[in-house]
Amino acid sequence: MTTPSSQNAPNRRQWLSMALAATATITGPALAQSTAFPTKPITLLVPYGAGGPTDQHLRALAEVAGQQLGQPVVLDNRPGANGTNAAAALARAAADGYTLAILPASVYREPFINKVPYDPATTFSYLLLLSDYTFGLAVPANAPWKTWADFAADAKRRPGKINVGAAGAIGTPRIVMDEIAAAAGIELNMVPYKGDADITAALLGGHLDAAPLSGVAMPHIESGKLRYLVMLTEKPLPNDSKTPTLVDSGIPLWIDSPYGLAAPRGLPPERAQRLHDAFKKALESPASQKVMAQLNQRANYLGPTEYRAYAIQTLAREKTRVARLRERGQLD
Repeated sequence: MTTPSSQNAPNRRQWLSMALAATATITGPALAQSTAFPTKPITLLVPYGAGGPTDQHLRALAEVAGQQLGQPVVLDNRPGANGTNAAAALARAAADGYTLAILPASVYREPFINKVPYDPATTFSYLLLLSDYTFGLAVPANAPWKTWADFAADAKRRPGKINVGAAGAIGTPRIVMDEIAAAAGIELNMVPYKGDADITAALLGGHLDAAPLSGVAMPHIESGKLRYLVMLTEKPLPNDSKTPTLVDSGIPLWIDSPYGLAAPRGLPPERAQRLHDAFKKALESPASQKVMAQLNQRANYLGPTEYRAYAIQTLAREKTRVARLRERGQLD
């Protein structure tokens, strides 16, 4: 026997439909909120101190990338440890996209020199390569050499008498300068410094004869206090047709020292793509282009697949370099 109330009550199928609709109404916005990214500021670990060339470029990138992402990108400077502090911190970070790091060239060399908490082949999600430091062999404006040939000839006449400054005992510029000296058959007195700012001051003060310097030299070159004797780049710069490269002089060596953006291994693909796209637009932005022009740099973009391949290739190259340094007694 049925009653009026039972006749008007929903049947089982109707109850199920109503329950599903209610669940969708409740969980839909919550689910969308949980998958939204980012919902809070992103930390970008920088392996160098504030105010340097890398920091200047990254601040311009962070501003534009933050606008693209809808959340601030906050720089966290971690200098020291041959430029690997940021990579070490990234290895301990959660793979949620809220902690990123800049990886310089030294990241691929350090595992063969010291114990580090990361493996460049497996620890990181490579997002994109950004730019490459543009190095040249800087000398005071009144230096007696006008060309690389003049410099090399003088070095042959006076072995070990020309003082050349470079950051660190095993930094990329120092290693490449040693390789250049060996290829040219000359002996230079390499003087280690903490960083390019100290080197520049020593060069301007007459305490050094020459130094491989990147964009930090540009204000002094433009003011006429320094000049590039030769560019230590693979190819001539589009905006500098006057200064030859070392390759033009017959020595196929250059300083390859790019930096790129990475996240911890295991970053969800959709978040990796979102970060890649935001920082690629930032790299291409007028603000980024302006800073790179001031630093005499240019974009050196590689996407995630190409960037990872570059990292693996560079890791193998640095293993060989470190073995050579040990053979020469430059490392314990």
